[in-house]
Amino acid sequence: MMLTPAQLTRLAEDMPLLQFDIQADEQWARSALPHDYLAAYGLDFQAHFPGLRHAFGAVESGGFRIATHYWLPQNPRGTLVVIHGYYDHVGIFGHAIRFALEHDLAVVTFDLPGHGLSSGEQAAIDSFDQYGDVLRDILSRVRHLLPVPFFGFGQSTGGSVLLNYQWRFGDNADNVSLEKTVLCAPLILPCGWQLGRFAFYLARPFLRRLARGTSNSSHDPAFTRFIQSGDPLQSRYLSLKWVGAMALWHDSVRCARLLDKSILVIQGTGDKTVDWRYNLEQIRQKIPSAQIHLIPDAGHQLINESPEYRNQVLAEMERWLAP
Repeated sequence: MMLTPAQLTRLAEDMPLLQFDIQADEQWARSALPHDYLAAYGLDFQAHFPGLRHAFGAVESGGFRIATHYWLPQNPRGTLVVIHGYYDHVGIFGHAIRFALEHDLAVVTFDLPGHGLSSGEQAAIDSFDQYGDVLRDILSRVRHLLPVPFFGFGQSTGGSVLLNYQWRFGDNADNVSLEKTVLCAPLILPCGWQLGRFAFYLARPFLRRLARGTSNSSHDPAFTRFIQSGDPLQSRYLSLKWVGAMALWHDSVRCARLLDKSILVIQGTGDKTVDWRYNLEQIRQKIPSAQIHLIPDAGHQLINESPEYRNQVLAEMERWLAP
């Protein structure tokens, strides 16, 4: 049963700060309300993976309280960093987390500022650099606890966060290095931006947000229904502040240096959320070594697609992240 908005608010308020000591951090996750949250979103993986340990709590970063999870299986061979997309949160990324656990990878993941159980203006941000800063802070805290190598997985805006981190911090030996990264439908520009930007610049002085439109980003009807009407953690509004930050992110990509990293891009050709042809062109220019895998007809929410598409995504991830 899904938690009520009041229960989710209490969950966020009661969340203790993580100490990044597994014995201390796993205690709160076992209590009643966190347990109900994990069960509601299908994140109760300890029932299926013997010896798995799970921690759930908050990390303070950049003025935000960031709802953070990490899972530590027995004898892990590395760690997968999972970053969700715009409007989303950890609760709907169970397929990515399960994939990692099935392949003997530890997991660290969190709700971006303004999303899910994290603090911040809902679905808003001043700059994508703030997302990258949060990722850096969390990785710096967890690096002593979770095993290397670290790998990255990002969906849409989550892919932007991983790229932001790689460009700004990836060559600094003091930061966690991502050995390989998987970007699913990474965001550089959304569909319709060439026309929509004019409306954005006209509306921005007068409006803070617009009603979120409906879109079928997945061929899975149950997932689509849940996102549209069943998930209390979904924002129902598009923040114009976030749109402005996205536009600045695009400008920064256009000006960025070449990036020499091991990156796999998975993109559905039925994606009507991001301008994927333009985005892939930019990625080819800025990351010449990136491998690009197209999945015909697949939608935007690749990790939450119907099985015939999602299984292709998981097969590519398995190939890319193989020992």
